[in-house]
Amino acid sequence: MSLPVRLLGFAFTNADFLFETDKEGKILFAAGAANDLVHESGEALIGRPAARLFKPSEGAKFATFAQALKSGDRAGPFTLTLATGADANLAMFRLPENGANISCTLTRPGTRTPSATIDPKTGLASREGFMAAAEKAGERDTLTLLHVQGLPELCAQLPKEGADALLQRIGDSIQNSGASASGRISESIFGALAPATKGSLDIAKKVAEAFSAGGLTPLKVAETSIGLKGGGLSPEQRLLAMRYVIEQFAGKGKVDDRDGDIAGIFAGMMAATEQRLAAMTKTVGEGAFEIAYQPISDLGSGKVSHYEALARFSNPEGTQETVKFIEALGIANAFDLAVASKVLDIIEDQSSVHIAFNVSGATIASPSSFGMLAGILAKRRKLAPRTLIEITETAAIADLENAGKAIAALRALGYRVGLDDFGAGAASINYLHAFQVDFVKFDGAMIKKIGSSKRDDALLAGLAKLCGEMGVTTIAEWIESEAMAHAARALGFQHGQGKWLGAPLAQLPAAPVAVARRKGVSESWG
Repeated sequence: MSLPVRLLGFAFTNADFLFETDKEGKILFAAGAANDLVHESGEALIGRPAARLFKPSEGAKFATFAQALKSGDRAGPFTLTLATGADANLAMFRLPENGANISCTLTRPGTRTPSATIDPKTGLASREGFMAAAEKAGERDTLTLLHVQGLPELCAQLPKEGADALLQRIGDSIQNSGASASGRISESIFGALAPATKGSLDIAKKVAEAFSAGGLTPLKVAETSIGLKGGGLSPEQRLLAMRYVIEQFAGKGKVDDRDGDIAGIFAGMMAATEQRLAAMTKTVGEGAFEIAYQPISDLGSGKVSHYEALARFSNPEGTQETVKFIEALGIANAFDLAVASKVLDIIEDQSSVHIAFNVSGATIASPSSFGMLAGILAKRRKLAPRTLIEITETAAIADLENAGKAIAALRALGYRVGLDDFGAGAASINYLHAFQVDFVKFDGAMIKKIGSSKRDDALLAGLAKLCGEMGVTTIAEWIESEAMAHAARALGFQHGQGKWLGAPLAQLPAAPVAVARRKGVSESWG
């Protein structure tokens, strides 16, 4: 069974331990960092009956759950007691492309505690608070969206006291509708979650009554409801799709008073997102994307140090938007692992090339995803001298201590690890202090401003000097001209990447070649 298909099976997990069983219930694969849950390494568990991970009575339950799974079915989470005595939440998925094999995850109970921030005007949860609460929803729950057309304009016309009272009445009417969770998604759009068994909550009618109670003529309230099960997606996938659509729907002005058909608009966006998500999940799982290679060169000699692997997708949205979609829809971890697998194959095929690939901070921070990544890299350890790993700050890393241990584990395997887009996020300096890394790639937006401010230049020079004193190699992005290359080198940067030094290549050069007007290229870490 190929690694891409396995990644597809685990694409939507953020568990503490992963394992896969065959039709006989034996473990084919196991990975994770939860030694307090499972006291043995993933390698040691391969070939053993999965039921033995649990205490005997619970192992029988596991076997029953597994036998009941049909192709495409998901089950769980169920709370079972492991052989170690620890409790864990078990979830299972029989991926159609994976035959009779079952992907299983173990998660510590109570590890997710979403915050519920409050919208002060209505008393409802804020958009983020509502979506966090919605993450607890099950496949039998229904999401109801309401668009109160013209609400911001009406509030602007009313005295402050009147507007505040109206918003509070609207909040009370939605909160008292019987919904299990409710929130204000934008100035005029509200959401509510409730079990489908409750039927219609008549929220639009209750909101209209909130206007009448204040002596106001009710505004038009458009309402639509959609279940969390459907579209060929799991409840987790469907919820992520809803979250994405809501952000597009409410956060980017997709709906205004001229768009009255809220149900039609939302349903259309959901259908398009679900279709795109299903296709992208398959693309990521199968590794069906291309790799381009951009050289990173010594700013003094112009010699190529190594190449960065850049994923390329053949779709109208383009790679940048596609990666954003992958991150938003929860498959970034699987994408990281698919890229790592593909790049390692390329490095193995090439006799001397050095290549860097990106890994998101989310993958480093996720025990299950990092466990899989570390497993892949450990098996290909012979490639470590020619492989570099760039950690991207797509999401802030909250647990610096454990992330530092993860980075140390990769370096102990012989891989060079660095920070990508350094300076773009507020946590970058903290990362430099917390993590032992081999290189730092400075964000191009900072490099592009060289020469425009003596103060900023002094800051960059100071950071480059600090890295040098720490033994950390510095790389400057967005080197687009000879003048920029000279300026970056003058500030202390050792390496550069950008169009002037070499545009991304569809294929690696068969032999060392000159790039971007420079001669005498070789491939080594300078």
